[in-house]
Amino acid sequence: MDKTTENQLHLAALCRSMGDLWSEEEVTELDDRLLEKDKQESELTLYGKLFSKPNANFLAFINTMRKTWKIDFVKCEVIEPGFFSFIFESIEDKKRVLENGPWSFSSHLLVLLEGDPDIPEHCYDFTHYAFWVHILGLPRARINEESVWNIASKIGIVEDVKLEARGAKVRLNLSCPLKTGTIINLGGNKWWLDFKYERLPHFCYSCGQIGHYATYCSEIPYETPGLAQDKPGKYGSWLEAEVRESSPCWKIFYGQLDQQPEEEMVPETPVTSSEEVPRPSPFATESNALAILPPAGPAINP
Repeated sequence: MDKTTENQLHLAALCRSMGDLWSEEEVTELDDRLLEKDKQESELTLYGKLFSKPNANFLAFINTMRKTWKIDFVKCEVIEPGFFSFIFESIEDKKRVLENGPWSFSSHLLVLLEGDPDIPEHCYDFTHYAFWVHILGLPRARINEESVWNIASKIGIVEDVKLEARGAKVRLNLSCPLKTGTIINLGGNKWWLDFKYERLPHFCYSCGQIGHYATYCSEIPYETPGLAQDKPGKYGSWLEAEVRESSPCWKIFYGQLDQQPEEEMVPETPVTSSEEVPRPSPFATESNALAILPPAGPAINP
C-alpha cells in the first residue's frame, strides 16, 4: 500500500468517527512552497531511532556516532527518548552516513531515514532497514544479477546487488526473524545456501529477531532451545559476515552423513547348535565429503 492510499484510508476512518463534527470546509490549505533555508535544512536532515533501546546517554551517544561516522560536526536533537534528528554540514556527509550503514550504538541498531518536509516527525516508519547480505554456496556459474536478486528477494526487499561480493542490499522487516539461508533447485538437485549479514547488531539466538538477547526473549523462553546448556540453536554468531563459521544447516547438509545402525535379526524359533544363525546382509553407505565453506568475499559496503 502506497503512502497516499494509506493516508486516504486514515482520513476516511477519522471522518467516520467525527461525523458532523467535521466538514470539508474546515481543511486548512498550506502553501507547498518552502522557504529556502527550510528546504536546505530538510535536505541535510536524517532521522534516527535506536531500535528497542529508547534510553541512552545523549552525550555518549552523539560523541560515539561522530567518531564512528568520522565527521567533525553534526547537529543532533532529541525528539523523544531514543528518537533523534541529525542535521549535517553537507549533502556528502549525510549521503555517506546513510549509504555506509547500518550503524549501531552499544550493539543497538540505529535506524536512519531521510527527512521529508511534508511528513510529521511522529509518522516516520522505523520498522524496516537495509543490510548487506552475503550468499554463500551458490555455484560460480550461477553468480549473476538475476540469480542473486531472486535469492535475496526471499529475505526482503532488494535494493542493490554486488556480484563481486556475492551479495545484495536487502531491506528487512525488523519484526521478523532473520533468514538463516535457503534451498535452491538446480537440475533436479537441491543445495543449501547460507546467509551472512554485515554489521549485524545484537539479536536473539532463540527467536532470531533483532533488538534483544535470548535471555530476554518474550517469544521463546531461554531454556527452550537449550541455549542455557550451550546447545546449538537455529540462530547464532554464524549469521554475522565477520564470523567464518558456517551454519548448523550447512554442516548438516554438506557434512558427513551418520552411519545408520544395522537392525539385528531375531530368529522366530530357537536355534540349535547345528544351525547357523542368519545374519543380515551388510551394506555400504557412501558418505558425502565435508563441504568447505567458500570464502565470504570482500565486504560489500562501499
